[in-house]
Amino acid sequence: MTITRRHALAATLGFAAASFGSAARAQEGWAGIRAAAAREGKIVWYSVMPQPTMARIAAGFRKAFPDIALETFRATSNEQAARIEQERKAGIEGADVWVTTDIGLLRRLGGEGGLAKPTGPASAAWPGAYLQPGNVVIGGAEPWVLAFNTDTLKTKPASFADALKLEYRGKIGTTEPAAVAWIAFYDWLERSEGADFLTRLKAQNPKLYNGAVPIGQAVGSGEIGIGLFNVPSTLRPLMEQGAPIAMVVPAKGMGIHYGAAALGWSKRPNASLVFLDYLMSAEGQALWHGTGDSASPLRGIAGALDADAIEPFDPAAFPPERVAAFRARWNAVFK
Repeated sequence: MTITRRHALAATLGFAAASFGSAARAQEGWAGIRAAAAREGKIVWYSVMPQPTMARIAAGFRKAFPDIALETFRATSNEQAARIEQERKAGIEGADVWVTTDIGLLRRLGGEGGLAKPTGPASAAWPGAYLQPGNVVIGGAEPWVLAFNTDTLKTKPASFADALKLEYRGKIGTTEPAAVAWIAFYDWLERSEGADFLTRLKAQNPKLYNGAVPIGQAVGSGEIGIGLFNVPSTLRPLMEQGAPIAMVVPAKGMGIHYGAAALGWSKRPNASLVFLDYLMSAEGQALWHGTGDSASPLRGIAGALDADAIEPFDPAAFPPERVAAFRARWNAVFK
């Protein structure tokens, strides 16, 4: 019995020593990455986040890492994808870290070995369900919501289905299906509100915009009464500026995932890993999601929405032929 206990104790101590040694080696390795990042001295971040969200994160990073300059570039996923592909093929300096809603493209890049593996302290605590093959980090989620102008509408819509009521005819704004995420949004509406949703929407004589940002601005200005395609983070800055906007948030609905990755061809590979780790850290996640407009994969982020209540659309469910077929159907209805 005594021998068994001794053996067990020795095994336990051996395991603890091995774990401590592994943690110490990881810490030493990260210290080397951190020092190399300081020598590189710069990071270029491309993102589709709303500008106020990017500004919060950028300010936090600059304070935490004053020896690494941060440059930001915001545009749509499609615009950034074209620019990144050009940079990659030409081998020129450009983006180091990319945050996009085009998860499908990130998966493809990851499958080709084009994304660097997260190695910082935050990656050790990151939920496995939000780390996809190929080193794609799911950094957050955001629900699709309906927005409306509280000044111009006599009655307030309570759901997406309400937007099809006759009293709202000519007062609705929505998006053309340029991006895959926008096609997934309409697919969800057809499944949740009826297969004839597009036909009934067309009968409402909606105004067409290019994405959520101009739709939110049009709602806030009173140009339209209801905006169909919106996410909270594009509406919140307008609301904080006094725009008469309210949101209808489904209790459990669909939305978008934000994918984050350190690009493997970066000219500043160490700084890339440091910035990606900051995005995954509790501090970075609080700056990203703490306003209550989006959801964090990490538990305990004050103010963040519940990521498990937002079902993300699956880019793999929208291959090119399905996208082309939907756009053809859309054009047949709306053009």
